[in-house]
Amino acid sequence: MCAAVGFLVVALGGCAGTPTPSPPEAVARFERAGPYRPTVDRDAMTVARLAGGPYRVASGDILQLEMPVVMRALAPEATVDGQSPGVHACRVSASGKLTLPTVGEIEAAGKSLGEIEAAAVAAYYPRYTVRRPAIVATVREHSTVKVSVTGAVANPGIHSLTSDERSLVGALMKAGGIVGQGASAVRVLSPGEGAAPEPVVLPVEDLNIPFLDVPLKGGEVVEVRRLDPQVFTVVGLVAGPGTFPYPPGARYSLLHALGFSGGLDPISSPRFVQVLRQDANGDIVTAMFDLDEGYEKAAALQIKQGDIIAVVETSATQFNRLTNTLLQSFLVQGALYAVLNSNN
Repeated sequence: MCAAVGFLVVALGGCAGTPTPSPPEAVARFERAGPYRPTVDRDAMTVARLAGGPYRVASGDILQLEMPVVMRALAPEATVDGQSPGVHACRVSASGKLTLPTVGEIEAAGKSLGEIEAAAVAAYYPRYTVRRPAIVATVREHSTVKVSVTGAVANPGIHSLTSDERSLVGALMKAGGIVGQGASAVRVLSPGEGAAPEPVVLPVEDLNIPFLDVPLKGGEVVEVRRLDPQVFTVVGLVAGPGTFPYPPGARYSLLHALGFSGGLDPISSPRFVQVLRQDANGDIVTAMFDLDEGYEKAAALQIKQGDIIAVVETSATQFNRLTNTLLQSFLVQGALYAVLNSNN
């Protein structure tokens, strides 16, 4: 039986190859790569922006209408033929109406300037004017709401938004856009809101990430999360594999990373570690390291945010585990045999 076990161990030891450490040129390329920072797809954000088409008047806007002297008509029965221009300014009421001389109120909120001009003309002609009047509407002063934009934008702070800017994309554009280092998600906090809402994931270039703009009413706080993959991951033959935080400003080596994971598995006694990271093109770059060549290299190798450190399985680690299992089995059998003999 012992011979059979010995044959199995030898066979298992030869069934898997031994990894080859990466040559210096591959290690140099690996060290130049990472961390990979996806780029926000600004075109996708622009397309998704809620506001579109001509400006829509909002309550609180002050409009200026250039119109004929019909604005000076004193009674509903009066009609005028003069076409000399005059200027009438009026604020759109909270109910969305605009008050004109003689004819009274017309609907304005939500309408374009062209639609308001047409409504004003229809209100005067033909009842009050002999000829169709020429009326030109412009916005003298926009009503605005204020939102606070913080985080990864060019100009964080409190920004005023007109009615056609009252959306998440509009607020980000007003704040100068996402910083060059990138951002991953946005959280919109409304006034008096209880539980924090789910963050809005931003679109990323070359990835199909759905994105919908979010309307704003005013008073919101827009938090833009910086795109810092502030973690690294250790997997494989370690005591405690998992994902670990990598705070900004920290500098961890490969030895640090293995220490965070509880160290190498003492039974398997692995010696090869593969580190994976992404380069600027999003391609995976890897490097293989042999810890038996000296821990100085592992202490000098910097781990970057987003790296995956894999302590790999080899024929030697399989042999070590099998040997340990067989040894434990023999010890248990020996102890059992001793107990049985003592009872006899």
